[in-house]
Amino acid sequence: MSTIVQVPLDAELVESLRQIAGQEGVSLESVVSDLVRKYLRDARRQKIRVEVEHYQAMHADLREKHFGQHVAIHDGRLVDHDPDPVALVRRIRQRFGRMPILITQVGDEPIRELVIRSPRLVRAE
Repeated sequence: MSTIVQVPLDAELVESLRQIAGQEGVSLESVVSDLVRKYLRDARRQKIRVEVEHYQAMHADLREKHFGQHVAIHDGRLVDHDPDPVALVRRIRQRFGRMPILITQVGDEPIRELVIRSPRLVRAE
């Protein structure tokens, strides 16, 4: 589904976007849509980074009150918690929509260390 939105842009900016679209063989609309998607993705990632910092600062209190539960952090505060992550996500989506909100399980440490092992391919000689 597409919605038409009019946004005033500087003429030089529009010309640069048209040139890029022409070089890539795509429409101007496609270039602008891709840029907006990238902007939104970056903004969401940044918001989650900030929420992780808030979670780390709150971790001692959260560990004491909600150890083992899943918590939802939004705008630097605890907005909900539940031992069932699926139930928590449902409530959060109903309440906040698709807004980026940190949902994580409270454990001993604020950040879990993940070790990902990957097989290495070695050329047989």
